Amino acid sequence: MPFLFIYGLVWLLVLATILLRADLDPVTKLTWVIVVIFVPFLGVILFWAIAPSNPKNSPREYSLGKKNNDPSNQLSGTPWENDPGYSAKSK
Repeated sequence: MPFLFIYGLVWLLVLATILLRADLDPVTKLTWVIVVIFVPFLGVILFWAIAPSNPKNSPREYSLGKKNNDPSNQLSGTPWENDPGYSAKSK
């Protein structure tokens, strides 16, 4: 019985870790959640073994202003920022 209790806590911790990681895109998060829920023991082991480590400079940190954004450019910080064929005024 203590093993099940401890494993239940570890399982919840892994689920919380997956959901709170800012560096994983939503599809990856959903995939890991499904694996951990439907294959609990193996899913936790797989997550620890093959999930990418949490980088120090996650994409979210860049989107929160760590990047040098130009306030005069409406497209600054978007995927179209350096695209000469796209302008914010064309839409």
